[in-house]
Amino acid sequence: MGTGPAPTLRIGTLRPPIMLDPITAESIGSEQAVERVFEGLYAYGEGTDVVPAIADGEPTTENDGREFVVELDDGARFQNDRDVIAEDVVYSYTAPLEEDAPTAWRVSPFESVEAEDERTVRFTLSEPYPALEHALTHPIVPRQEREDDREAFAANPIGAGPYEVASFSAEKKATLIRWDDYWGETRPAIERLTLAYVEFPMTQLTSLRTNRNDMIEPVSPLIVDHVGDVANASVKRQQGYTSFYYGFNLNEGPTTDPRVREAISYCIDLEKAVSEFIEPMGQRQYGPLPPQVAEEWDMPTDEWTDLANEKNVERAKNLFREADAASGQLRILTSMDPKHKELGEALAGGLRDADHGALVISKPETKFVERYVSGSQRDYSVFVGEISGTPDPDSHLYPTFHENMTGVTNGTFYREDAVMNRLESARRTDDRERRRELYEAAVTKLLEDRVCLPICSFENSFAVDAGVENFRVHPISKVNPRLAGEQGVVTIDGGDGS
Repeated sequence: MGTGPAPTLRIGTLRPPIMLDPITAESIGSEQAVERVFEGLYAYGEGTDVVPAIADGEPTTENDGREFVVELDDGARFQNDRDVIAEDVVYSYTAPLEEDAPTAWRVSPFESVEAEDERTVRFTLSEPYPALEHALTHPIVPRQEREDDREAFAANPIGAGPYEVASFSAEKKATLIRWDDYWGETRPAIERLTLAYVEFPMTQLTSLRTNRNDMIEPVSPLIVDHVGDVANASVKRQQGYTSFYYGFNLNEGPTTDPRVREAISYCIDLEKAVSEFIEPMGQRQYGPLPPQVAEEWDMPTDEWTDLANEKNVERAKNLFREADAASGQLRILTSMDPKHKELGEALAGGLRDADHGALVISKPETKFVERYVSGSQRDYSVFVGEISGTPDPDSHLYPTFHENMTGVTNGTFYREDAVMNRLESARRTDDRERRRELYEAAVTKLLEDRVCLPICSFENSFAVDAGVENFRVHPISKVNPRLAGEQGVVTIDGGDGS
């Protein structure tokens, strides 16, 4: 641990960064590194509110809210000392669509994004977009620098954020150094930040005890009660917007048959699985929306609970026989995240109880994000998926289930016009009650058709050494680790980094 004029912070994470390009990044580990290197027009404050970053103040609204103009801060610069200009903003919002990137869903509601001059951007909506403020946090990338060599940019990007990339090894480690010429108002005190992949929770805990890492995240249920005993550290946690689910392959293979999906739903006691592998760091959920989102939107969670099956091995066997699917193995795809692997093995064990073959295939993050959206039965019949969103239901439902994101962030390949129309309509109306009705109907149909089996929500959590001061966990996972904000900067043993 560093002290004095050049404090350093090392974080041992179970979620490694796999790329640093904001246009194509989709995993939490990647987004957490990206957020340190890049700025958006707006950024999240201490909560889920947004505040100006590259933007100079609030947008100016025109044409009954269908158009809005954003002025750029005169001081905003990229790390190669080039000014952030409107053309970069336009590119950042159009490239995801042109490249069919994982971030396309965030920017697809915009009919056009145009540069009026070097410091002014005009956004036009064909319909209202109630999740607009979240879309405006999308990171801004330098157009020419990315286009010069996209592959190189993904490993050594140039952003306008407070940290530059010192070194990067995909799925292993990202080391960032403070950009001392950062143009923003609040400069971090931490000079060097390392996000290092650690494969196992017990290894994380050991790394805290030996001072190899100053923080670890997320905190596994396996070690949460031992952090204070083993290391001079404490657990900081915040209810967030991340949830896990089993997704079914409706494109190829046995799970295209609804009877097989129903049979699988009878093969696992999810209450027991959540109790064993998730609690106390998360809780059971019965729909694809995290509990606080479902509660805020007054969703019929009791009805969704009633749609969930209890484990019933005989019922599962009968359904497998009806579907003529008693032979062969169901392939369950997971990442290397220990929680995902445990959930995969729990389902596999239940399938074997029902006399059905099951094989858990765990892949490194890069391979996992490629394969869970392939739609190939050779890759998966079931996958353990993770959704990390915002307080708006659109961020959980559209990228995960809408057919426009099939093969990109949607690995279910579910096609039901009524559901797709509802998800599309819900992001095109400002009427909150109408949105609620549309989401309720869409989710209920997703559950009835067993497109997925919701598992649980999972808190954002860090175990933090006592020498790290003023660190707070943000409810939106990608904002972590937040090292500077409205309530001050993170320091090491009182060092201010000056």
